[in-house]
Amino acid sequence: MDVARISGVSTATVSHVINGTRHVSQATIEKVQRAIATTGYRPNPHARALRTATSESIGFVASDVSNPYSTSVMRGIAAELRQQRYTLLVANADEDPVLEHEAIGALVERKVDGLIIAPTTSADPGSFEQVQRIVPVVLVDRAVPGPFDQVLVENVDSVAVVVGSMLDAGHRRIAIIGGRAGHSTALERVEGWRKAHADRGLACDERLIALGIATPGTARHATETLFSQDDRPTAVFSMSNVTSLEILRGLSDLGLTVPRDVSFAAFDDIEWVDLLDHPVTCLAQPTDQIGRTAVELLMARIADSDIQQRVVRLAPDLRDRHSIVAPLRS
Repeated sequence: MDVARISGVSTATVSHVINGTRHVSQATIEKVQRAIATTGYRPNPHARALRTATSESIGFVASDVSNPYSTSVMRGIAAELRQQRYTLLVANADEDPVLEHEAIGALVERKVDGLIIAPTTSADPGSFEQVQRIVPVVLVDRAVPGPFDQVLVENVDSVAVVVGSMLDAGHRRIAIIGGRAGHSTALERVEGWRKAHADRGLACDERLIALGIATPGTARHATETLFSQDDRPTAVFSMSNVTSLEILRGLSDLGLTVPRDVSFAAFDDIEWVDLLDHPVTCLAQPTDQIGRTAVELLMARIADSDIQQRVVRLAPDLRDRHSIVAPLRS
């Protein structure tokens, strides 16, 4: 459309100005009106009736719906959408970029008014750019490079605080286990592990990093390998709720208990924490707030497609359950 090209905005924004379907800034309205006057454009009333129809539904594509993180975020999204009188449609990518692509396509075909996507590990940022030319998009959980609205958790500093408390307790060999290679959250959490050491002028042993935890049993195997060494770690930080159970099983297999033999802390709270002999310290993600904030960003994007993209970082909640103690040996 010449009006969109001349005014320097999207065709969706031109439609909102002409039809009055969404809030648009006064400056944008004036640019579009000037372009309309220049081109002599006259809207087609029949086409307008088709364009203004909305589905009053929002799609959520979960990277893995079996992960408690996904279901918790979904509850926050659903609660906020109820207040906005929108219906939530959910699809599961099962950590498969092909399924992710298919799920997004199916939701777009259903004419959803917007999409909230928790990207898979191998997601292609270019595909998200193509999708958001069609429908507004907000990404959650994993950072994706590009011009996207995103709701993420602050990983680096929060992990640095917890690992720092392990160092301050006297630990000098702290393992960090979990996460997929190349996964943004895993990389940021490892960065926090390094930062805790650097802030105290301490060297860190990179051999204590166990990434690539992508299949069942790998975190347990990595734990058993690291803690079977003569110079084994005295503490361990788990990077997600998915790996925490396997790490604890691996420690149990070796006859090690928390926190007497090994100090333990984890990212993500653990639903079954009260079943442990000793509850563990966790960084609980604000999943409800993540979901609600994603909806807020999406509604703002639906209202005005030309607003500046925003990346919101939310701090996790530190739940100290005293599973970090001084090591039996340094």
